[in-house]
Amino acid sequence: MTDEILFNNFNLTNEEIESILKQMDKFIDNNCFVNGKFDEDLKQDICFNIFITLSKNRKKS
Repeated sequence: MTDEILFNNFNLTNEEIESILKQMDKFIDNNCFVNGKFDEDLKQDICFNIFITLSKNRKKS
């Protein structure tokens, strides 16, 4: 088996991914500062990329 199959075999629903994002909200916020200012676009980009990564291996129905 390859590493990708072992470590990236996600099959999460949208609700499960949203729950993960809510749980990580403070951590994400703490990492969205650029030059001392909160960057909302950066937060949106981080959340988008997490969502895409966690949903990319879903089986198409």
